[in-house]
Amino acid sequence: MGRELLACPPMTPLLPPRLRPGATIAVISPASTPDPAALRRGIREIEKRGYRVRVGRFAGEKSDHLAGRDIDRLADLHDAFADPAVGAVFASRGGTGCTRLLDRVDYALIRRHPKIFVGYSDLTALQLALFARTELVSFSGPMVATNFDGGLPAFVERHFWPLLELPQPPQVVLGKPLTGAGRGAAVGRILGGTLSILQTVIGTPYAPSFDGAILVLEDVGEEVRRIDRTLAQLRHAGIWERIAGVVFATWSDCTPQPALLRTLRHYAGLLGGRPALFGLPYGHVDRTLTLPIGGMGRVDAGKGTFEILDGAVR
Repeated sequence: MGRELLACPPMTPLLPPRLRPGATIAVISPASTPDPAALRRGIREIEKRGYRVRVGRFAGEKSDHLAGRDIDRLADLHDAFADPAVGAVFASRGGTGCTRLLDRVDYALIRRHPKIFVGYSDLTALQLALFARTELVSFSGPMVATNFDGGLPAFVERHFWPLLELPQPPQVVLGKPLTGAGRGAAVGRILGGTLSILQTVIGTPYAPSFDGAILVLEDVGEEVRRIDRTLAQLRHAGIWERIAGVVFATWSDCTPQPALLRTLRHYAGLLGGRPALFGLPYGHVDRTLTLPIGGMGRVDAGKGTFEILDGAVR
């Protein structure tokens, strides 16, 4: 049995209050504009679980590739966190635009009013910044107009709602072991998200410490040469030598696939024996886990397992 690494920063993350029956969920668009019909269908699915939904004033606005002006998208974000009637904040969709908001987010407000915050893809930048500046654990998971539309698949639902509603750690049920590389196991804070978005915060005040982290990476529609270049940047930025382990999740429409696998294995080999996993169902796929960004996780290369160790709400 291999050596287990325990290397996480000495800190206590900020856990949001759990979702309680009948709570109000605010839906906002920090990135791009959602399809109105898909948004309505997604809202109906959330309401079926017994929650009330409040849509941000500017959630349906459109300005070029963005859901309205920066000032309006920020207003919806701040209003949702400040409102005591709101129990959680869900993104309507991803797209683009979150990175340009980071220097104007009221992090002090969010730290005073911690809440469940859900999204992924372009929301990666905002979630990493929130953890860096407030230590708030957020949730890289389904969005209203792109995932709830038509209802969540059973696998997604099983790994989503319990993470938000229950204070105990959820059981990750994958069905079969993942492919592993390296030696033993490692425990650390789960950080990461969409690789091409994570790249945009590296070297800025909005990047969290990756010391001892379990880095989980995925992407969509990227060529292997771009993935290779970005992973090289992470390595040159010193991240590769500081993480406890890495999980290469799903890479939807990233081509060519044989070269992609060789590239990922190359970077796994540069970890010096620290554990790596391949194929975690997370990211731009229908069958996806929800990850607590900033929560504790454990990877075991020998057993091919990924675990969420702590509850992410209080």
